[in-house]
Amino acid sequence: MEQFNAETPNVKVNFTAQPDYYPKLGTAKVAKNLPHVAIVHLDAIPQQAEDGVFRPIDDFITRLGLSASDFTDVVWNNGIWKGHRYGVPLDQHMMSFYWNKDLFTKAGLDPEKPPANEADFMAAAKAITEKAGVPGYMVVQGGPGANFLVGIQWHSFFYQAGGTYTNADHTQVTIAEGDAAAKAANFLKGIVDQGISPKGVESDSEIAAFKQGKVGMVMSGIWETNGYADALKEKLGAGPIPQIFGKGVWSGSHHLGITTRDMTPEQMQGAEYFISWISSHSLEWAKAGQIPARKAVRDSAEFKALPYLPAIAAQADDAKFFEEFPGSGDMLFGAKGSGAAAVQVITGKADAATAFKKVQDDNQKILEDNKDKYGF
Repeated sequence: MEQFNAETPNVKVNFTAQPDYYPKLGTAKVAKNLPHVAIVHLDAIPQQAEDGVFRPIDDFITRLGLSASDFTDVVWNNGIWKGHRYGVPLDQHMMSFYWNKDLFTKAGLDPEKPPANEADFMAAAKAITEKAGVPGYMVVQGGPGANFLVGIQWHSFFYQAGGTYTNADHTQVTIAEGDAAAKAANFLKGIVDQGISPKGVESDSEIAAFKQGKVGMVMSGIWETNGYADALKEKLGAGPIPQIFGKGVWSGSHHLGITTRDMTPEQMQGAEYFISWISSHSLEWAKAGQIPARKAVRDSAEFKALPYLPAIAAQADDAKFFEEFPGSGDMLFGAKGSGAAAVQVITGKADAATAFKKVQDDNQKILEDNKDKYGF
């Protein structure tokens, strides 16, 4: 914000970070105290549009001259709700793959050739476990963050195996159709059953262990990159996640939108200019550990010169976001979602067929209620 304010004397921005952000946006709308510009996760856009927090910005996008060709299609298209655009993509924050090069060497593996498929991944995990004396990989099985940390892995492998959350017109939940849900969960369970991962791993302990050099490989959100680099330095390898069943990786995205707050023409012009400026300067955002959504920034020499991120960005076109309707993220992260079911399968508390059939049935009722409420 300091750079923007220094470069644009006619527009000044005050930035405020808020805990419990989404409820506070709703409260601010009721109090008529919304910020001029807000940033939300891509899957929150339908809800913010329905709740009257965000306004359509189609005319602004036309003036700005942005189109799908400036981004990946999926991150661009998911900013649209009921035929109108509400968000400008800022980034993609995807699950990424990290490995300890020293442990690879100790296990007799090439530290510059990370595993790219299921066979190579399992071979590397076993080699590290047997030869380097530390777990090759750790699967989270409990703790407050388990549904999320397991969920983003399960989501990636679920899509790789051909799974979908709903049918094309979002009338039927399809999570348990076919074998994708079971394959994804049982793959993770197998890592524990084969003794590669210790039993009882609590959420975030795998992150701490990787920083301490006590686990060979980890799949984490890209936001962990800088912390891993600080801890492991030249020992760190980073790149796309292995294609266990095919292409696909969990990804989120932050989008900037203009709120429904009453504004003067000058304030509206300032809000639009700020979004345009941030979008074109998203290299600075990338340095904090994010992949820029703008192709021009991602293709720039400056971005390509950054450590780790360009390699991770190679999977940007494989990103799998939540589907475009209110509450879609709850099908993974909610109390009745697939992340919780995957944890049950991994820990042996339920078989995959039973766990994911229940997820499908529970979320079918939620989907129908949301369709009636929001009219999608």
